[in-house]
Amino acid sequence: MNEKFRIKFKIAHLWWATVFLCIVVLSFQLPVGQKLNIATAPLIHMVQSPVRWFQGLSLWFDTSRELQLRVLTLQEKVDKQATLQQVLTTVKAENKQLRRLLMITQLDGYTWQVVPVVSRSQEEKSRRLMVQGKGIQKDDIVVSHEGLVGLVDEVGAEHAVVRTILDASIAVPVTKSGSQMAGLVRGDGEHLIVDFIPRAKAPNVGDLLIASGAGGVFPVGLPVAVVEKVKAVAGGVFVEVIASPVAYWQRDAWLSIASKQHVR
Repeated sequence: MNEKFRIKFKIAHLWWATVFLCIVVLSFQLPVGQKLNIATAPLIHMVQSPVRWFQGLSLWFDTSRELQLRVLTLQEKVDKQATLQQVLTTVKAENKQLRRLLMITQLDGYTWQVVPVVSRSQEEKSRRLMVQGKGIQKDDIVVSHEGLVGLVDEVGAEHAVVRTILDASIAVPVTKSGSQMAGLVRGDGEHLIVDFIPRAKAPNVGDLLIASGAGGVFPVGLPVAVVEKVKAVAGGVFVEVIASPVAYWQRDAWLSIASKQHVR
């Protein structure tokens, strides 16, 4: 009796499995509720659910990967454009500096060459610079498009070290345009001190001081400094004048070297 029951049970399971398999096959061949009995539609829908879920999940992953690739591609394009824009901005700034340098180099009596700055000293005010160029001589004049930077201190085969006017070893005779004022600018490492200015000829804050040409070292009219402070000294003949350089060599990529022409 038990053996017959087991046989019937197996047959019933096999029959239901066959029916279920037929429903699964038909569910992918026929639309739900169209040719099958409407009562079987919920069952077919339930059978199809895992497949639909798996297809949806695969589609989500495929779409996500595609979107990630697009985002990466767009990010690379944006980075390249930003880099190109930065290079373009730098080139425009350097071209502007070079055009202004060419205007300064119209001064007669000197041979000029434009050179790149390759390094600056670690000091905040950059009292030493290194430029690249050939044919540079010791004590050649160095200028930016704003005005005087300093003098060549050491010379190599293709490089030169420049002392800026903030260095105390450089003294520049100056005057104010349209006046008879005469003074001497020297650096103290941080600012420029203008010596030997009488009270009666004291400049005003904001006045531009230019090279007077006295001593024959610096070209006449070359911008040197801007007056920052003027202070009268009690009982003194001269006034204390503090100035700042007109040239901002800390940021310039190009400078000009002036070698004085020797008359034969």
